[in-house]
Amino acid sequence: MTEDELKLVKTAGEIASRARDMGARMIKPGVKVIDVCETVEKAIIEAGAKPAFPCNLSINHEAAHYSPVIGDEKVIPEGAIVKLDIGAHIEGYITDTAVTVYLDDRMERLAEAAKDALKSAISNFKMGASLSDIGRVIEKTIKGYGFKPIRNLGGHLIRRYELHAGIFVPNVFERISGRIQGGNTYAIEPFATDGGGEVVEGKDVTIYSLRSKQLRGLTEIERKYLEEIDKRFKTLPFSERWLADLGGKEEVEQTLRNLSKRGALHAYPVLLEVRKGMVSQFEHTVYVDEKGTLVLT
Repeated sequence: MTEDELKLVKTAGEIASRARDMGARMIKPGVKVIDVCETVEKAIIEAGAKPAFPCNLSINHEAAHYSPVIGDEKVIPEGAIVKLDIGAHIEGYITDTAVTVYLDDRMERLAEAAKDALKSAISNFKMGASLSDIGRVIEKTIKGYGFKPIRNLGGHLIRRYELHAGIFVPNVFERISGRIQGGNTYAIEPFATDGGGEVVEGKDVTIYSLRSKQLRGLTEIERKYLEEIDKRFKTLPFSERWLADLGGKEEVEQTLRNLSKRGALHAYPVLLEVRKGMVSQFEHTVYVDEKGTLVLT
């Protein structure tokens, strides 16, 4: 990154951090999920950035990808463990961060397992280090608390307008050849669970991203939606809520489903712990170069 690019991503990280902490303070029993997420997203915009993806607020055995839909009435239940995962970008320079809030003290140790794993991973996250070793550190830390890391979730390389840029940062030890490259931005996100240590896709889809706009045979409405999606979000993930001005709830939902079936959109199902175990998550974005590792969020 150039100095100017690094300045943008640092600012995006500061904005994401403040919005994350604001959202975490709102998480209480009976609060609507949509109120938390829309407050966080608004705070990011008012601070001069844009959401890099829809605010995720995933509860209990939901590990990731629950974002409220248009008119969502879901509320945070008593005794829940809640993951708030958000991102902010400025001109496509993205930061990604998450926090777990537990509403029952029995969940404290599960939350600490993921938080401590993130701290340990960052302390070992240096230019040239093996990604396998990062996974080993995360796995060892979480198992030391008596829980399991979620093996099929992990961190990722981030590039401009690319939230997941092809390099996976594992949460368990895997025999992979990749090493941490300088001049790059990475998200590190340990997930811990008292369940089976794996996620599966649920039926609900609340987040999409643009896959292809070069399709034939689209209806006029479908073409209009694709043009707006490309203009507003490029390839970054988005919520149906962010297209509510284009039509009513039923039209928006049906159009997005149709575009997803036709391959124009990528759909992100809500991810559920395979044994319905409780899940915790903490996440920071870091920038790595020869000087060291800078935590951006």
